Amino acid sequence: MTDKMYWAARCKSCSGMVGYRDVRYTLDARGVSAEEKLPEGTTRRRCDHCGAIGELDLHQLRPTPVKLLIPRLP
Repeated sequence: MTDKMYWAARCKSCSGMVGYRDVRYTLDARGVSAEEKLPEGTTRRRCDHCGAIGELDLHQLRPTPVKLLIPRLP
């Protein structure tokens, strides 16, 4: 079983990962699982690592494993 994937981008303040939401998969015409395409637009998110609030373009987000989103303890 693969890790759960989330749409995420790098924080501009600390370079940590900022999560948006889980990646939803769909079946295409051939019956193959394909990841969804995000619409155009922006979203405002708070970084879990440094607390900075940033404006992210949805086209910047990439599927990311959950283990990269959880802040590491020093």
